[in-house]
Amino acid sequence: MPTVLVFGATGRQGGSVVEHLLGKGWKVRAVTRNPSSEAAQSLVRKGAEVFQGDLLQSPETLLPLFRNTDAAFGVTDFRTFLNDPEGPERKEILCGKNFADAAKLAQVPYPIFSSLPSTKKLTNDKFATRHFETKVAIEEHLRDIGLPTIIIRLYAYFENLRFWLHPRKENPEQLEFSLPMGSSRMFMTCVEDVGGVVAGVLEQPAEYINTTIDVVHSSMNLYQVAEVLSKSLDKKVYYIPQTIEQFRSQTFPFANDLADMFASYQMMFDDEHIKEFDIETCRKLYPKYHTLEQWAKKYKQVLIGREEGE
Repeated sequence: MPTVLVFGATGRQGGSVVEHLLGKGWKVRAVTRNPSSEAAQSLVRKGAEVFQGDLLQSPETLLPLFRNTDAAFGVTDFRTFLNDPEGPERKEILCGKNFADAAKLAQVPYPIFSSLPSTKKLTNDKFATRHFETKVAIEEHLRDIGLPTIIIRLYAYFENLRFWLHPRKENPEQLEFSLPMGSSRMFMTCVEDVGGVVAGVLEQPAEYINTTIDVVHSSMNLYQVAEVLSKSLDKKVYYIPQTIEQFRSQTFPFANDLADMFASYQMMFDDEHIKEFDIETCRKLYPKYHTLEQWAKKYKQVLIGREEGE
């Protein structure tokens, strides 16, 4: 039975990977900072082996987790380090490098890393979104040490709509969301399906080593998203565009980074650049992916505010 090491196992991406691999009968080593948490214990009940670990630990310390595995899934989170006095970039890159170095020491055949493209490159140096460029630096390290790796790239989650949607002041029976995307398309996916893509890759990993897979299950503008949500939720949903500077002026800690991200998206996903993304492979790897309509109907009560959580 193949064994896969999964970091971030109680998070959204890692949790999806654990669920899908267990469903395929794979042996899963799930790594979390707190193995005694309810989320971690839930994975134990589902059949995963849960271990304490943190990608801030040295590669040598992490090595026992990596040994005798067939694949390893790594994901890093820039936001975890937002309050770091030296800046979040240094620690996120360190986490990615530790993952890479430990995987190489253990000679893991198929490392998989969740990454993002360079907004600096795709916008001709106009924007350098920090939590994108940190992933790019990690990818560069993977290449520098000669570690063959499978890269997956995620953009926006359907799940983000849970936080964006809110009742309209004019009519609380209607919903709205406001983002600085104008009429530009936006790449989105259901995070629950990430594990399906990873499991599909691991069915034939040699075919995908040293390749990059864009995990995209919806490519539409936000007016179209509002139309789909209106039909799926049986409530009128409005998309209210705002400017990048309006968004940037908000006071929450990540606002400036997200403003750069949305500005980059407007340039990256236009007709000129769309050909640079492969959005078909992920659909072949996991044909049972959720469409936006299916996902919205599944979580209708959550989205209209009648239930908490999922």
